[in-house]
Amino acid sequence: MIPDRQEHVMRLHRQAPVIDCHNDSLIAVLNGDAHYNPLKHRPPRPRRLWEHGASGHWDFPRALAAGQSGQVTNLLVPRVKEDPCKSILKAYRQLQLDLAAAPHMALLATTAAAVEQARHEGKVAVILTIEGGEGLEGDLDLLHVYHQLGVRSLGLTWMYRNALAEGNWEDSGAGMTSFGRAVIREMNALRMLVDVAHATEQTFWDALEASSAPVICSHTSCRSLVKDFHTHAVSRYLSDEQMKAIASQGGVVGIFFSANRELDDDAADATDLARFIAHAATVCGPAHVGLGSDFDGGHPPHGLEDMRGLPNLTNALIDLGFSDAELVGILGGNWLRVFRMVWGG
Repeated sequence: MIPDRQEHVMRLHRQAPVIDCHNDSLIAVLNGDAHYNPLKHRPPRPRRLWEHGASGHWDFPRALAAGQSGQVTNLLVPRVKEDPCKSILKAYRQLQLDLAAAPHMALLATTAAAVEQARHEGKVAVILTIEGGEGLEGDLDLLHVYHQLGVRSLGLTWMYRNALAEGNWEDSGAGMTSFGRAVIREMNALRMLVDVAHATEQTFWDALEASSAPVICSHTSCRSLVKDFHTHAVSRYLSDEQMKAIASQGGVVGIFFSANRELDDDAADATDLARFIAHAATVCGPAHVGLGSDFDGGHPPHGLEDMRGLPNLTNALIDLGFSDAELVGILGGNWLRVFRMVWGG
């Protein structure tokens, strides 16, 4: 990157509230990278978020090096024969320890104001989500407990069917259950983000109908550009119609960082990923597109081996003709707007 362009990129990263709406880095830290980190030659050892890791995709130091000010991080990846509630609480405790070890680098954010505070203080705000309604174990009271702990977003499903709805790998067309609709009503009352990542087609449309607040899709990609559906069901990717529907309700679509897998091309890089973001922006408007990396749970392309590569993506988006104002939104301003809308003042 030439010096003038590099300064332009980093100026944008200082100007924008750079926010990524999904990673599994806390899960990777809790369990060790060997299971979650797809990078080659990864050392199979645990790490801490306050340390600059020799493996994995994201931690506090690497986030700050990229000029990042907000990260939505996941407390649960549902697995067979695991107690979801216990897994969530273990991950939450690990985050407590990592935040306590580095108060100068990161803080737990439960409001949009706290995300902005982190940016002004040169820290990264950690925002909590739960990926999969399995974490509720069929009990609405647990939703209130998680909210009190600071969870501000819930993904209705992961890959499998649960008490709320059907996920991508178990799709009979049934969509959401009555309990799932009750969960959305309760989330609206608590002012929590409803996330339809991993929703089936019917689950997606049921959720948008059930929610009185904007709905997000934290990490997905553009179905019309995907060339490889071998590793995911087609419903894992949003159609143009679905992206438009999220935008029409005021929500945001997060594009994940895995263009190499979606294009079935090991040589894919940040420039290829930028094309997915550009397509989403064309379909639903740049004000409704954001970052949803899926770091430490996905397969990032060349140039985005970890969060420090984010300037490469910004550079590629500049090359595609995005204005500075549009980039400030895509880099995080759009997420911050939805946080304010849903969470309140």
